[in-house]
Amino acid sequence: MRAVCIHGHYYQPPREHPWLGVLEGEPSAAPDHDWNVRITRECYAPNADARLLDAHGRVRGVVDNYAWTSFDVGPTLLSWMAARAPALVERLRVADAESRHRTGFGNAWAQAYNHPILPLCTPRDVTTQVVWGAREFELRFGRRPDGMWLPEMAVDVTSLEALAASGITLTMLSPHQARRVRPIGGDEASWRDVTAETLDVRRLYRCNLPSGAAIDIVFRDAAISQGLAFGELLRDGGALVERLRTVLARDDGDALLCAATDGETFGHHHQFGEMAIAYTIETLRRDPGVSLVGPAAFRALAPPRDEVEIVPNTSWSCAHGIDRWRDDCGCRVTGPPEWTQAWRAPLRAAIDWLRDELAVVFERETAGPLRDPWGARDRYVDCVVEPDRAHAFLATELRPGATRMEVVTARRGLEMARHALFMQTSCGWFFDDLAGVEGTLVLRQAGRALDLARRLGAHREEEFLDRLAAARSNVESEGSGADVYGRVVLGRRVTPERIAATAVVLDRLGERPALPGYAVTLRPGAEGVDVEVDEERTGGRDVVRVRPPAPGEPFRCEVGGVRYGVTELFLVQRERLLAHITGDAVERVRSVRHEALARVAAIIDPLLAREPVPSLELAMMLGYDEADRLAAALATGSEPLVGLKERMAALRARGVVVPARVVGRILAPRLNAAAERLPERVGDALAVLEVADAAGVVLDMGPAQIAVARWWQTARPAAPDESLARLRDRLGLSQELGS
Repeated sequence: MRAVCIHGHYYQPPREHPWLGVLEGEPSAAPDHDWNVRITRECYAPNADARLLDAHGRVRGVVDNYAWTSFDVGPTLLSWMAARAPALVERLRVADAESRHRTGFGNAWAQAYNHPILPLCTPRDVTTQVVWGAREFELRFGRRPDGMWLPEMAVDVTSLEALAASGITLTMLSPHQARRVRPIGGDEASWRDVTAETLDVRRLYRCNLPSGAAIDIVFRDAAISQGLAFGELLRDGGALVERLRTVLARDDGDALLCAATDGETFGHHHQFGEMAIAYTIETLRRDPGVSLVGPAAFRALAPPRDEVEIVPNTSWSCAHGIDRWRDDCGCRVTGPPEWTQAWRAPLRAAIDWLRDELAVVFERETAGPLRDPWGARDRYVDCVVEPDRAHAFLATELRPGATRMEVVTARRGLEMARHALFMQTSCGWFFDDLAGVEGTLVLRQAGRALDLARRLGAHREEEFLDRLAAARSNVESEGSGADVYGRVVLGRRVTPERIAATAVVLDRLGERPALPGYAVTLRPGAEGVDVEVDEERTGGRDVVRVRPPAPGEPFRCEVGGVRYGVTELFLVQRERLLAHITGDAVERVRSVRHEALARVAAIIDPLLAREPVPSLELAMMLGYDEADRLAAALATGSEPLVGLKERMAALRARGVVVPARVVGRILAPRLNAAAERLPERVGDALAVLEVADAAGVVLDMGPAQIAVARWWQTARPAAPDESLARLRDRLGLSQELGS
């Protein structure tokens, strides 16, 4: 077999607020709300429907890249997708199932749970990361994984032993991570030293482990992988195909050419990179001399013949082994040349110290309520992936007769252990400065773990801050790690008092007193409001007395001598409040405008029938009123689209200014919904496009193009009727569609 495997490593760190469990707005991701949303738009979603273009630049087909490439998706990204992009998670699952049907093996791999550098973790944490990653994969994909991606390809024997112990039989490395090879069963004299240049990366190798277990390793083609990530290979799908064929032609017999890089390369780092991959897939699928399969399918036909010994404590993204995550080794991304990464070592030392301290706290505090604390931590992943499993989980893990307080202690301990794992996420050390987005994510996870430790009676924050003080940002105004922690954790402290106070402030504003991750109950009394704060993940409850606002300050309150107002609201609450206020204001303006126009309709309507609108202000008022009418008509079906088109055209002819963005937001969902239900709703789709033309609105037709192209490829209408052909042409799709 001569095979090509393109592997995408898709990953985002746990960006959610550690206390609230929701992803707050990230201004650097503009125009999107946050980086997960932005990269989903630019990369993750387009790879499920990557476009193929004809010679004129028109869409002639789509390819599900996930179905034909090998991929792993980080659990912390998948958990966000499950909540915010569930249809995409289903596409990933279906892609894996299609691969199993086609080749006998799924093409999805697991990943160590939150992407730590495993050789820098304790053996117990390595086990948990692997167990969690494999179990999360099983819950998402409905099967146990064959392969697991090692974060940053950082490897040592302990990590490989953990993979093997969890039933993982495959992993992937770079060629420089191999030390020597020999035939399987060979003696000591048959070992042969290899380098990145001399290792034959077209075959799989078996790595025998001290325990007697073994794991098979596929080595990526470093040159092609680098060309995808940092070179020009994604600029032209045809050039990529020729490069792959040229490399494969050098080998006789069974050969697997495996190129692996960050999945975000395909569309985010390289715009339209997913299209080059799609063209490559389409072309190679038609080549009888090449198979597109994953490592597991290739292994079934060409099992390893040689054994490999790895170089431990190496990775794919640090020329100095794994020092990028613990020292100022010189590896960096960008930034001023005078910057150093001297902050990495003290940050690593502080996090490692805290990790070990919290392990002691966890073991001591949960030994009472839990039958097997460390085993419970390994099994807790079920609750992380599906929080509704918590009660069933506790029923099997708690000792008989556990009190309510012991249950809370167990849950707090397990949550503390979760955040202690999350604070070891590799991104915190990868980039150029301690105060960057990734460094602060790590510190916030540490802050949450410390907060839970405090609730268990262990106070470690001061000692942690002392250690963080040795880490200095390159930006003088950012100060030390302790200063950064003070701003991103202490300055945004999540306490029962703040939760209670913000709930009362929201209630005074007429808003629902809600906060993600907490259930809040207000009980007004003569001396203030008693607020019950129930933490959903731990079951802990606090009751806080909130003093009423002072006269003249209706939107302020006081707790324990500290005053709270709208500026103390959590960001997620402020976003919700502003959205409500904005929506309310828009409705009031709409109502006033509608009433004003209704009062003069008897005068305006006859005049508009004979002459243009006399002023821009009136033209805009009429345009917005017509947009409201259009929205109501589409929502209720009260008017046929053809009538709306004629009315819109007549108004524009008289000078009415139609708000293009508003009308576009109204029409686009209707067009997309119709495009998803062909051929039944082809007339509806055409009518929407005609209304848009009449309004002078240019719609984003991308989603509709994808939906129609996908249907056309599946249905393959031999002679499409006139309406389908019209829709194809109106959407700018190719005449070659489906061919």
